[in-house]
Amino acid sequence: MFLRAAPHVPRLGILALALLAPASRAGDPPARELLLELCETTRLAGTRASQVAAHQVARRLEAAGWQAEIEPRVVLLSYPRRTEIAVYAGEAALPLHERIETFDPDRVPAGDVPLYNAWSASGRVRGPVVDAGRGLRADFERLRAAGVTLKGAIALCRYGGCYRGIKVDLAAQYGCAAVLLWSESKSDGADKGPTWPAGPWKHEHEAQRGSISPMGRTPGDPSTPGWPSPKPGEEARRLSGDELAAALPAIPCAPIGVAEARMLLEGLERHAFLDKDGQTVEEAVGPGPRQARITIEAPRELRTIWNVVGTLPGASDEFVLAGGHRDAWVHGANDNGSGCVVLLRVAQELGARAATGWVPPRTLKLAFWDGEEFGLIGSTEWGEAHADLVRAKCVAYVNSDASVSGPKFGGASGTPGMLGVLEPVLRRVVGADAKPLWDAWLERGPNPSLSLPGSGSDFAVFVHHLGVPYVELGFGGNGGGQYHTDFDDFGVVDRFLDPGFVGHELSAVAHVELILELAARGNGAFDGAEAARRMQGEAVGLASSAGADTALAAIATELAASFGSTADVLAANPAAGRTWLRDMSSAAGVPGREWHKNVMWTSGLEDGYGAETFPALRAARGGGADRLRAAAAPILDALSRIRATAAR
Repeated sequence: MFLRAAPHVPRLGILALALLAPASRAGDPPARELLLELCETTRLAGTRASQVAAHQVARRLEAAGWQAEIEPRVVLLSYPRRTEIAVYAGEAALPLHERIETFDPDRVPAGDVPLYNAWSASGRVRGPVVDAGRGLRADFERLRAAGVTLKGAIALCRYGGCYRGIKVDLAAQYGCAAVLLWSESKSDGADKGPTWPAGPWKHEHEAQRGSISPMGRTPGDPSTPGWPSPKPGEEARRLSGDELAAALPAIPCAPIGVAEARMLLEGLERHAFLDKDGQTVEEAVGPGPRQARITIEAPRELRTIWNVVGTLPGASDEFVLAGGHRDAWVHGANDNGSGCVVLLRVAQELGARAATGWVPPRTLKLAFWDGEEFGLIGSTEWGEAHADLVRAKCVAYVNSDASVSGPKFGGASGTPGMLGVLEPVLRRVVGADAKPLWDAWLERGPNPSLSLPGSGSDFAVFVHHLGVPYVELGFGGNGGGQYHTDFDDFGVVDRFLDPGFVGHELSAVAHVELILELAARGNGAFDGAEAARRMQGEAVGLASSAGADTALAAIATELAASFGSTADVLAANPAAGRTWLRDMSSAAGVPGREWHKNVMWTSGLEDGYGAETFPALRAARGGGADRLRAAAAPILDALSRIRATAAR
């Protein structure tokens, strides 16, 4: 039996870390100094350490000449007060292995955050282990079809294929008692190369932390869905009791490393499956005889988070907002120290210009969100609290999340309609390879495009709830297994991901250019015709996939024609398409997911990160022509209004 009350592999001590990642040195890029400072402490949302880091960022903004405001919000969070994971050989009384970890969010100085999944249900479960693949619906259906007993089992699910919270929801639907999440060595561990600290890949005792909140349905504070959480001292309206319980995961869940997963997979019961050729094959999937015991004490408690917003007043009260989350599971040097550092470098550059008397054509705002890792909480609550202002005055949102892992430009993402503003910016900025960033993007494919954004980062409230276009830039070229681990620290960035901080500095240059271009163009940065053409293609795709459902094919074809004619009108009158996302929003929201006002697409219910087009239509599929037409009506009506406006 192996008993531990501390992480499997102790973190490097201060002296060892100093040897791997020297302190600030003369001639170092400013980004290096900023990241070193940011990673001095952990930044788990709602902790004292996070509050200290908020003031640290605010001081940096003020030093750069920006007005800085720290806005606190009292939200519901989830901490791993105590976690126990044990592995048993069948019904044995004593475990082969046991791990015990505790955590105090109020500890000073802050300690490292143990392995946990935020929003896991508390409880004590012991049961046989089932290998559930990636934990997708298809995986559970395959097991059930083969006669594998899922009720009361502990599902061992690999990361990948969908958001981790969906895996837990599905496991509960299929009767599992708990979930253990892990990733194989071939994805981000020893099979990829040397593991930390010799290299950037994940060692076998470390694992990916992460939230399992229902962010695909309603991001933000789960106790205030659709309205802002209060500031300290304000009256609060919150879900509680059964309503809150229904919105959150119902079974325990925890991440484990490869070493623990290997022990659980040994000697599982074998079952017969049909392979792709119709041949019978046997696979070891369980249930049992290996068993696991999971004990989780993770109370859901009210805590204060701190968003930091910097403002540089412009000639207009319309504003460009750029933001990224400053909270992290542990030290978060890449996720999202990189995004924070880029924004702070933007603040320094634009603040220096303002000090000479320059005034931006529109007001500029830089936001450092808290609580993103728990389910996009800080940005969502801020957006809900300032909804009227954002809808009226915000011309675009620029997101910066884990935006740098090397010096190579990896492309852009965002809402269709933003390519026109990206191209001149990317042509102006020259990369580390002496090529314009636009040329580097073209090398990845001759026709750059922007896919429909789903969820998983702070753009969600702007795109899906407030109708604000968004764009994001990424720099990479180097890999590692540091995602949501305790070694996503300054050393892994300094030594492996971005030595010399070339990518960080280059990203800052690109972001300055992008923000200034948006400030100059205002709503004119958005191309409604481009956005309508993209949705025309999505409607054509839905029609072609309708199969025997002729009613769906007919209404999707009608949608495609309406998007196409709207694109033609907006190409002739671009001004009518400047507020496309707001004009295509519905106050009533998507049926069943009313927080989502964007009726053209939402985050995927069984994907989470990806997008699901025309969600109301898909929900009405098979329900007949009348039901489908009612589902399509908000989109067709909005398109008709836009064409009428453009014709005036």
